[in-house]
Amino acid sequence: MRLLSFELKKILFSKKFLYILIGIVIGVAFLMARNFIFESSIEKEASERVDELLEINFANAKMHQSILEEDPENEEEQELRRLNSAMINNLYEARNVLEPNQFQQRLRLQNVYYSTGKEYKEKGGEHSLTFQEISHSLALNKKLLESTIPPEHETYSRAFPNFIKQVIDLFITLGALIIVLLVLGEIMSSEFENRSINLLFTQPLKRTHILASKFWSSIIAYMMTTVFLFAVTFIIGYVFGYQGTFNYPIVIEVNDTIEFLTIAEYMMFAIIAVSLSVFMIIALCLLFSLFFKHTLATLFAVLLALLVGYGLSAMVSWTPFTWVNPFQYLLPKEIILFQNGRVWWQGIPAILVLTTCSYLVANQKVKTSKVD
Repeated sequence: MRLLSFELKKILFSKKFLYILIGIVIGVAFLMARNFIFESSIEKEASERVDELLEINFANAKMHQSILEEDPENEEEQELRRLNSAMINNLYEARNVLEPNQFQQRLRLQNVYYSTGKEYKEKGGEHSLTFQEISHSLALNKKLLESTIPPEHETYSRAFPNFIKQVIDLFITLGALIIVLLVLGEIMSSEFENRSINLLFTQPLKRTHILASKFWSSIIAYMMTTVFLFAVTFIIGYVFGYQGTFNYPIVIEVNDTIEFLTIAEYMMFAIIAVSLSVFMIIALCLLFSLFFKHTLATLFAVLLALLVGYGLSAMVSWTPFTWVNPFQYLLPKEIILFQNGRVWWQGIPAILVLTTCSYLVANQKVKTSKVD
C-alpha cells in the first residue's frame, strides 16, 4: 500500500500532471468562450443553410424547366418539378420561423422538407442531401417534437448537458489517449533510462509489487484526471451555460434501424469504452518499457501498435473480427453511433484479455529485468 501511495504521489506531484490539469481548465473554458462567441451566429447559420438549400432547389427548377420545354409531356419530370416547387415553398416558410421560441413550427417545416426531399430523390431527383442525412434528421426532429425538447446546435450549444457532451466528444477523440501517453507513457521506461529503478530493485520489495503499484497508480491517476475533467466541465457548464436536459436524444443506427440514446447514456458508453482502452494502453506501456527500457522507443512501439491495430479496425469489415479486435475503441464515437451488424460492447472482452495478458507477461519479464 505504501508503494502504491509512493508511485501515485510521483505522478500527481509531477509538473506534467499539473500542466495537464491546467490545460483541461483552459481547454474547457475556451470551449465555453467559443460557444458564447458563436452563439449569436447560430440563427445566421440557419438562415444561410436555408439560402443554400434554396440555391440547390432553384438550380433544379431551371433544369426541370429546360427539360420540360423540350419534352412537355414528360410526366416523371413534371412530378419532379412539382416536388421541387413544394420544397421551395417550404423553405420560404422556414425563413420566417428561425426564432428559438418557434422551434416546433420550424421542426415541422423541416420534416416536411426532408420528407419531400426523400420522395424527390427516390423518383430520380438530384440533391446534396443524402438519404442518411434525411432519415437521421427526420427521426431526430420527430423525437424532439414528441418530447417537446428544443433542438440544440451540435457544436456551439451552451445547454448544460449538450456542452458536457461536446467536452466528452473531444475527450474520447484522442484527448484521453494524449493524456495517458503524455503523463503515463513513461511510467517505467524513464526509470530505466535514468537508472533510478536500481534503488527500487535493491529494496526488500518484490518486483511484481513494483509493477503492480505502477499499474494501479496509473489507473488511479487517469480516473482522477477524468473526475477532474467532469468537475471542471460541470462547474463551467453550470455557471455559464443554461438549462437543458440529459434526455436530449442522440440518433444511432442499430442494424440499419434508427434508434436513440439519451445524452446521459451516450456519455456513459463513451467513458466506459475509452477508459478500457486507456487501461490497455497502460498495460502495453509497462510491457514495452521492460523490453525497450527507453522512453522514446517505448512510446514509439505503443503508438505503432495502436496505429496498426486501429488501422486493421478500419480496413477489416469481417463481422467476427470485431469480437477479437481490442483496438477498435481507441476512437469509440462511431462504434456507439453506428451499431450495424454489431453491438457497441462487442470488443470489450478482447480489450480485457489483451490488458490481462500484457500485464501477466510484464509481470514475468520484470522478475529478470536488469538495468544496462
